[in-house]
Amino acid sequence: MNDDQPRQPTPATGRQDTPAPHDPDVRIESGLPAGALARRLGVAPTTLRSWHQRYGLGPTGHRAGQHRRYTPHDVAMLTVMAQLTARGLSAAEAAHRARRQTTLPPADHPAGDPRTQAAARGVARAARRLDVLTLRETLTAAVTTHGVVHTWHTLAGPAFTHISRARYGEPRRALTRRVLARCLSEVFAAVPRPPAGSPVRVLLVAVDDRRDTVALDALAAALAEGKIASIYLGAGLRPATLTDAVGRSRPAAVVVWSHARHPRAPEILSTLTGMPGWRPTLVTAGQGWPPQANPPAGIVGPCLSLADAVAAVAGLTGSGAG
Repeated sequence: MNDDQPRQPTPATGRQDTPAPHDPDVRIESGLPAGALARRLGVAPTTLRSWHQRYGLGPTGHRAGQHRRYTPHDVAMLTVMAQLTARGLSAAEAAHRARRQTTLPPADHPAGDPRTQAAARGVARAARRLDVLTLRETLTAAVTTHGVVHTWHTLAGPAFTHISRARYGEPRRALTRRVLARCLSEVFAAVPRPPAGSPVRVLLVAVDDRRDTVALDALAAALAEGKIASIYLGAGLRPATLTDAVGRSRPAAVVVWSHARHPRAPEILSTLTGMPGWRPTLVTAGQGWPPQANPPAGIVGPCLSLADAVAAVAGLTGSGAG
C-alpha cells in the first residue's frame, strides 16, 4: 500500500510544479556528459553532435557555450537511434522512429489547469468518502480515454497532494491515501498486457513497500500500453532472491523505484551492479535518487517521473512508448 503521496508532476514531460530538481537547467547539469554517452552507445562523440545538428536528437535544453549533458529521456531516445542505425536503417528513418518511440503524447490539460485540478480534487474527495465505486469508475475512464501516464500525472499525483494538504487529521489522511492507492492498483492491473509468448525484458523493483509499489503498478501498466511486458517483483526481496530473479529472467533493464531516500536503496543497487553473470541496465526512477553528474556505467537515471521512466525503458528495449 502507498501511505505516502507522490509529489505532483505535470503530464507527459515529466516535469513538476516544484522548480527543483525539475528545472531544465538543473536536469541538464546533472545529466550524462557527451563522452560518457558516446562510450555507452558505442559511437563517436562527433556522431552524437551530427545527430543533434541534423535530426534534433540532442541534449534537452542545451545552450551554446555549455557542456552537453543528456537527460534520461535523451539517453533513451539516442539508445533507440543507435540500435536502429546498427540494424541498417538510414539515420533519418532511425531518428524518426526513435523520436516516435520515446516521446509520450502531451496531456490534454496540464496539471495546473483548473479543470484538471477540479478533477483531482474530486478524486481526493471520493477517496476520503471511501467511495471506491466512484473512484474505480473515474480512474478507469481516465485510463481508457487518456492512458496511464496522463492519469498518473494529472489525476493521481495531484489527488495525493490534495490529500496531504487536507485539514482533517493524519489518521484519516493515511486511510484516504491507502484507499486511493488500492483503487489505482486495481485499475492499473486491468490494463491489458502483451499476449503470451511476448518477450519479457524488464524487471520492476520497489525500494519501499508502502511508498513505491503503486508507482510500479502504474509503470507496469504504462509499459503494457506500449506493448512492453514486465515482471513486477515489488519490494522486500532479499539480495539472493533478487540476484536469482535477474539471473533466471535475463532482462534488458531493471527499474528500481524509490519515492524518497531510503536506506535499502544503496543495498539494492549494490546487489544488482555486483552480481556475476548477466548484467542488465539499471534504471533508477522516482524522487528518492540523488542527481549524478556522471552515472556509473550500466545505470540510467534518475528518471524523476513516470513519463521519464517509460521513455527510458522504451529506449533500452527498442519498443514503442505508447
